[in-house]
Amino acid sequence: MKCIKLRFTISFFKLRLQIIPKSKFNLLIYIMNLHKLSFLSLCITILYAFQLYAQEDVLYFKNETKKVGKVTEIGSDKVTYQSSADAKPEKVSKGDLILILFENGSYLTLPSDYKGVEGPTDSRHIDDWLLTKDLGIVPCVIQNAEGNPVLASAMGDSSKKDYSIPKDELTAILFANGNKQLLGTKPAAIAAILNKKNMVSAKSFLAKFEIKPVVDSAKKKKGLGPELDLDKASYEQFKQKSLQKTDDLGKYLNLIANKSTESAIANKAIEQAVGLFFSDSSLVETTKPNGDKDQQPIRHYLNRLKLLKYSKVLIEWTDISYVSNLRKAPDGFYYGVISLQQKFSGFIDNKLVYSDVTKKNVEIVLKTYKKEVEGESVELWDVFLNNVGISASRN
Repeated sequence: MKCIKLRFTISFFKLRLQIIPKSKFNLLIYIMNLHKLSFLSLCITILYAFQLYAQEDVLYFKNETKKVGKVTEIGSDKVTYQSSADAKPEKVSKGDLILILFENGSYLTLPSDYKGVEGPTDSRHIDDWLLTKDLGIVPCVIQNAEGNPVLASAMGDSSKKDYSIPKDELTAILFANGNKQLLGTKPAAIAAILNKKNMVSAKSFLAKFEIKPVVDSAKKKKGLGPELDLDKASYEQFKQKSLQKTDDLGKYLNLIANKSTESAIANKAIEQAVGLFFSDSSLVETTKPNGDKDQQPIRHYLNRLKLLKYSKVLIEWTDISYVSNLRKAPDGFYYGVISLQQKFSGFIDNKLVYSDVTKKNVEIVLKTYKKEVEGESVELWDVFLNNVGISASRN
């Protein structure tokens, strides 16, 4: 029996469905037997499951409209589909269609003499595809495409390099699992690219988008000047603002890492967390499984944090303290350091599967700027986080 894979959680009822038969009757019996659900929770589950069922295949028409449903037959001149599990089958002329993208990752460009139930088997792809503005197809592994840029890696790349591709370089993203993003491009243009099927080397296309380590700002701060002379009130204000931004970062990390956080909220938390930093070039130091240390730009680090496989993550920051006075660097900004201890705990199905404790040093930067206030130029300042380093760690 063919199956579709549904994986979701309704936390109130603590339900999880994984492999569910396509048949509506079998689906109902399966859920009732497996979960012994109440009538209310059963209704919610079925409505959600059937909604997903209805959104499998996408039919794109020459008039730039589309219909979403399940294709049940591709004939010589008609395509039959259902808009929902309970809807009556509808037929549309193949002559009106330009493209069909199927839920299994296959596709059909039209006109075509192809007949069947699903898309042609030779249109399936085991890797993700980036469709480029110059009409090429780049096979790769998509790590995150919900925001902009797209994070990806090359198939079989032993160097394990990561790439950050702006969406304005792309016309569409077609995932191996059937998900798709057309990025504002007309379906006719997508169909033309798929017809041409100009496969481009991933390494050659991705090379210019490689995420490279940023030069450590410590090199820019050689020959630090004297400490910043702040009065007691200003110093306390600076200290509290620094500690508050550090604490805010901890809260954002918990939101981003937890699978229960809605994607839109997690993406917003990423933007808010990046806003706490001096620039996108600020680095976060992490420890690899082999014990080696690695540095990643803050946005890249946060996007990877979102992709962790744990169902729940708890990040606790303790012993937060301000440990160095501000000193002026040759770049004109003032730098200091905050020390803290981070405890990371990863859970799967509420069971702790990984935990570590690291002592981190968070570099902070004071940036001064001038602002017109009631006709007068006033010098103001703000505090930003910069590089985050590891001074010690233990499992």
